[in-house]
Amino acid sequence: MRRRGLLGLLLAVGLTAGTAGCVTISPIAATGDFPVAGGVKLDNSSTFQRMVARDQGKGRIVIGVKNDQPGLGYYDENSKAYTGFDIEIAELIAAGLGFSRAQIQFLPVTSANRENALQNGSVDLVVASYSYTAARAQVVSFAGPYFETIDGLLVRSDENMTSLGSLTASDNVCSTSGSNSISPLKSLTNAQLVPRSTFSECVSALKQHAVDGVFTDLAVLAGYAAQDPEHLRLIAIPQAAAPQLYGIGLPLGDDLLRRKIDSILVAAENDGTWQAIFNATLAPSGIQPIAPPDGVWTPKS
Repeated sequence: MRRRGLLGLLLAVGLTAGTAGCVTISPIAATGDFPVAGGVKLDNSSTFQRMVARDQGKGRIVIGVKNDQPGLGYYDENSKAYTGFDIEIAELIAAGLGFSRAQIQFLPVTSANRENALQNGSVDLVVASYSYTAARAQVVSFAGPYFETIDGLLVRSDENMTSLGSLTASDNVCSTSGSNSISPLKSLTNAQLVPRSTFSECVSALKQHAVDGVFTDLAVLAGYAAQDPEHLRLIAIPQAAAPQLYGIGLPLGDDLLRRKIDSILVAAENDGTWQAIFNATLAPSGIQPIAPPDGVWTPKS
């Protein structure tokens, strides 16, 4: 399965949130109000036809997202709004398919139920820190990749941990059920694995001293660390396993829709829109983009 890879990320040594003031953030990327394409026709895509037929033919696209990952996919109870990199990528794709922001319905999904949500038709797409794996690609299709991230470990700021090796058999480390982080974690540390349904639950357990670390994608953890730097510290672990490549999940076999989404993503990389979205959402967390190799999906084994 060949794709044109988009930009990824690596923890920037010495980069602080203040650096974000040096990057350019376009108004469109900051608001997610992307130009809506007209006249999009994907007659042989059953998923697309389902989207345009909703609401008595007015059209509505349902996208599964995370709602508890600051910087990636986050729902603010006060503003009643979704924000983050994945959210804006989802809005970009919706606009490229001909749907306005008013025609987008975000539906929260957990790591464990992303495949089921696509298979049972409760969502049309999943844009939710969704790493490609060969096993997942047997049951859903992936457009992209649109992002690359290494692994990370989130710890309490007042403790002297420097790596996964700092965790002992008497320590507890949290990750989520259904996450691609679970399998490699078992071989990387002797610490006891404590699964939770969401990473926000893991972070709460860390703050409450119920666990000693949270392990998953660096991109997921960076937002939590930036949100509470007084109590949380992020450790990049580039050698833990192969980098994760995030893709857009869609119903298995809908190749016409997949190719259309791929074209939207590639155009966003080429015209600077992707970089502007990154600057507006993830750059303030203290991470910077790097360019991964183009070409073939490289899932974790």
